[in-house]
Order: sequence, then structure tokens, then C-alpha cells
Amino acid sequence: MCRVVIIGAGVSGGVIARGLQAIAGIETIVVDQVSRYDHINAGNGLNIGPNALKALDAVMPAMADELRAVSLPWTRWRANLVSGEPLYEIPMSEVADRPGIRIRWADLHNVAREAVAEATHFEEALVSLNYGNADADRMSIDLEHTVTRERRSIADIDLLIACDGRYSRVRELCYGVPQAQQLQVANFRLLIDEQKFSGLEEMEEWDMEQWFNGPHRLLAYRLPKGSIYLSGTVPIATAGQMMADKRTAAEALQRAYIPAAGPTLDICKLLVAAADDQSHTLHWSRMQQIQTRFRDRGGRVLLVGDSAHAMVPTLGQGATQAIEDGCAFVALMAARADGGKVDVRDLTAAYETLRADRIEFIRKLSWSASTPLLAGADPVAAHREMNTPGYRAALRQLYMDPLQSGER
Repeated sequence: MCRVVIIGAGVSGGVIARGLQAIAGIETIVVDQVSRYDHINAGNGLNIGPNALKALDAVMPAMADELRAVSLPWTRWRANLVSGEPLYEIPMSEVADRPGIRIRWADLHNVAREAVAEATHFEEALVSLNYGNADADRMSIDLEHTVTRERRSIADIDLLIACDGRYSRVRELCYGVPQAQQLQVANFRLLIDEQKFSGLEEMEEWDMEQWFNGPHRLLAYRLPKGSIYLSGTVPIATAGQMMADKRTAAEALQRAYIPAAGPTLDICKLLVAAADDQSHTLHWSRMQQIQTRFRDRGGRVLLVGDSAHAMVPTLGQGATQAIEDGCAFVALMAARADGGKVDVRDLTAAYETLRADRIEFIRKLSWSASTPLLAGADPVAAHREMNTPGYRAALRQLYMDPLQSGER
């Protein structure tokens, strides 16, 4: 019997735990520091790339079907100036063999982890991990209940998997706190109830829509249940304040996204009005990435998803890669597990070999695609690259090769 402990019951943790249920000889224990229903009504939305759906279709098709049932298809990239002048449009059919999806974060989270919720230890935070002596093949971890503060340990762990996100406690214990590389762009995200703002319900069926005023971008798409996801970006200095002054946030939004002269599409005005309505509660975050790490030095701790390679969100590959990572690991484990006998060090080394070049390619592509968001960028000139055969070829590699290693 191979005992696997997963820290984090989010997207990647849910995918892996669910996949391991079908593999004989694997005992899976999931630990999450939040309560079972913590994310059930979480706001915001996500676009999940075709590559994640392709990986799920190959490894866990039932989960792919569940996600499609609670989402809308994502069939194109499109960008315009706020005046309406087109910048580019890329149908997904030109670069992928299936659509992606647009989904509420809460629905994605529920599908990912609900199937393993009964076996998950909620409201427990990782305190420490212990390797034992140098020759030991198993580890133990110490946990603390987030409410009662009671402590307990889990021993005889063959493999510990970090699925606890960008600020991973597992990664911190193995390598220390990662140094973030700043893009010098900040973004906000929110959900808009289309019934609250007259005019939004009359707009065409949105897919992936973007509007630029210089380097300032609005991005929006429809979600199920009558809501619209909106994100806005602004260039900042590395130590900038990201519109922290709530008294002037509304005025700053107007300056960022509505030009002082020239025409502006009505839809852009409506979206800015919706952001203005919530300007006092908008949460801004910096777009950044961290150095990639896949496993600890001993090969018995595996880092997955944002724990391993948090990247800038420009191409929507954060949750997408969490799913892709999970599918890649489940497929490897299924191929290597023999009645519970697993060479853990060999397994984690094989996972790193499979994922390293792929993740590096995606990180670089996401970073370079962020050029139009940087201070001083001319959106017309910056988007010329998106209209080239080379960029479409890169998207095809992104969307078509989810479980392949290396660059072509």
C-alpha cells in the first residue's frame, strides 16, 4: 500500500485525489485548511483552456463532462480598442481541437473536490514535515486544527503532494518563501449581475472580449447563472499602490479605461460603471510569477499547480495548468503503480521530466503575451504579434499538447 497525502483540496488537489481513487493499492489522504463549504459561493470566474479539457478527456472523462455541464464554451480570443477598432480575433477552432470553458470559480472548485470531500480532513493546517533519518523511505507531518488549535500527526507517508497554491506551506518548508518576479501590472476581478446594470443583458453572447485604452485592458465574458466576469489591468511600478485610495478609486478607473477624447464603446462605459459601483471593495493584486520547483531534494515531496509554478494570468493558464498537472500525475501513477508498489523517487523524477519543458514554454508564452499590458505599450503595435502565424502556432502547441513533454 502506497500512502499519499495531498495538502490542499483545491483544483489540482481535487483532480489528483479523484484520479487516485481509481488506482488499486493507493491510500489517499487529503488535508485542507479551509472548511468544506468555504468556496461554495466564491465569486469570480475562470476561463479553462482547451488543453485542460483535452487532458481530462484522456485521463478523467467523467470530470470533463461535469465541468462542461456547469459552464459555457470558450470559442475565441478577441480584442479591440475601447473605440471599437479591432486588434485581433482568433477562433479557438484554428488553434485547438475543442473549445475551452468559462466557469464560475465556485463551480470549478466544487466539481474538483466534492467527489473526495468525505475523505478530506478540512480545517487543518500544515505545521511541519519530518523526514526521519536519512535512510527512511517515509515521512510524517504535523497538523493544527484551525479552530480548536489541537495538533495531530500523520505518519508513514510515502509521497506528500503540495497542492496548496502560490503561497504553499509545503514549498516554504522545503525551499523557503519564493521570490516573486513582478510583471509591473496590477489587476482586479469581479462578478457583475447583468440584471443590475441596464444594457448588459442586451449585449451579444460574449465569449472572450477585451478592450484596450493604451495599455489599460478590460476583459469580460459571460458566465452561467446571469453573471458577467470582469477583469481590469493597469501598469504599476513594482512597489506601486494599485489604486489603494478608495476615495479616488472610481476616478482612477475612469481615467484608466475611458479616454479623455475620442469615441468610447457604450459597453466599455457600462463595464466601468459596474466597476465604479464596487470600487470601494475592489481587490487589486500584482501579476507575478515564481521560480518553478517540482519536487524536494529527496524526491518524496511533489509540487503541483501554483505551488510549483505560479505564473502570470494573461493566457488564463493558472487553473488550466492545475488541471493539466493533475491529469499528468494521475496518468503517470496509473502506469507505474503495481498493486500499491511505487518507486516514489522515480515517480517524482519522471513527473518533473514530463512537465519541466512544457511548463517553461507556457510561462514564457504567458509572460510575452503580457507585453500589451506594460506601461507605455501601444496596443495596436503590441498586438501585431497576435496576428502572425508564429503566435497561432504557439497557441496550437499550448492547446494541443497537454500531456506531452518538451518544445517542438
